[in-house]
Amino acid sequence: MAPISRRTALTAGAGTVAGLSLPLLPRTAPDRKALLVGDSTGAFNSANPVNPRVVTHVTSMQSGHGWVVQNASTSNLNDTTTYAMGTQSASITTRTDLVATTLTKTGLSLNISGTKQLRVLIRVDGVDFLQGLNVYVSSDSMVANFGIIYIQSETPDPSVRWLKDGEWKWVTLPWQSAIITGNPNLTAVDSLRIRATSASGTTCQVRLQAMQVIERRPVAAGGIVCFTYDDSYAAQYTIAKRDLDKYGFPGTAYTIVSNVQAGDGGNSTYLTTVQLQQMRSWSGWEIGPHAYTATNHNRGWAGATNTATGIIYGTNPLSAAELDTELTNTIQWLESNNLSDGFVGHCYPLGRYNTAVQQQMAHDGLAYARAMTSTANSAETMPPADPYAIRCYTLDNNSVLATLQSRVDGVANNGGLLVFCCHDIVTTPTTSTQFSIANHAALVDYVAGKSGVRVMTLGDVMRSVAGQ
Repeated sequence: MAPISRRTALTAGAGTVAGLSLPLLPRTAPDRKALLVGDSTGAFNSANPVNPRVVTHVTSMQSGHGWVVQNASTSNLNDTTTYAMGTQSASITTRTDLVATTLTKTGLSLNISGTKQLRVLIRVDGVDFLQGLNVYVSSDSMVANFGIIYIQSETPDPSVRWLKDGEWKWVTLPWQSAIITGNPNLTAVDSLRIRATSASGTTCQVRLQAMQVIERRPVAAGGIVCFTYDDSYAAQYTIAKRDLDKYGFPGTAYTIVSNVQAGDGGNSTYLTTVQLQQMRSWSGWEIGPHAYTATNHNRGWAGATNTATGIIYGTNPLSAAELDTELTNTIQWLESNNLSDGFVGHCYPLGRYNTAVQQQMAHDGLAYARAMTSTANSAETMPPADPYAIRCYTLDNNSVLATLQSRVDGVANNGGLLVFCCHDIVTTPTTSTQFSIANHAALVDYVAGKSGVRVMTLGDVMRSVAGQ
């Protein structure tokens, strides 16, 4: 039987998880899967392999790397003060006048076509002032044939933002979301560029440590689409399940237990436990935890202050002890209602998280976590760049069907992973947690028309990563 992850082992004969003092439900039957169980020999290994197969190691930014900087307020191409590999990195500091700062390497001979994709090890200090961070990929020295891939856009909430201030992060670059000029030849890439801008009157520092060409997982060759749903709205049964059932597609529902309990009590806004059980048993849905109570959901798991604006996001997030209790209670509820098979993924309430929360999620036995990135950097790769911050595209009242279809086209034509995040589904959406009934049906129909695309639960996607 598959464990939740390899992160945390259940002490034999004990009712507690290693490192935690919270009691777990007893194992009342031989075939009942233990909560938060894992392989102690693999403790602190990610559910996503740490090291994907590297096809070409492009650079570690050591002495003689040959990258060239333009339009920086300051730069240090041999920065020995802050680095993650070797003995140095390259750093560029943006300008205050909105002119883009770039770091470019020409004379390359790379093949990133087919099953290959780029990843970059990068760090931003002063990320609250960052307006845009992109990678350019060209086959003619950036003259007329290139693609632009967003790493980070201007999401104002630091606890939602994918890049965290002052932290190194491996970022995979999904070509399916690239903005294309001309006709770049991916079998003959000759130049790469990092491009950064900051808000007027401000600067931020970007450090590049490494670039690699890595191999994409075979399961994603024709593209994978995941439909995920948050907050336990009843429309996820009456509308989403109906639309997906038309083609035998499964979905993923991240559950707020108190909302489901309200549904059990007659509140027609929310799902019931029986409906969740039918979604799982009849239609193959993954049912995962989101929060135990709506109150705790609205507090979030993390908070932060945007240095640029002074706005505080998340004034009273759960403490580490409260989060342990929250996770344990939610997973126990899922287990006690036969809604989990032991491989448990999560999504962050309000999209808020930080590195400490990610580490705690892994330690507490969660196999993965979905983030809530902006639409500009919403495409994902296989394997995902960060299994505890999987990128997604939010479906809301501002979603345009043609744009959503173009995202599907991107993953169908180039492979990779596209995760949709949806909440309530209504006739006329007016808020950011509402998506159109008509557009939902049309989007599912459009995905079904792409013969090579696989529709999977996000949990099954993450299982397949570990298996390939």
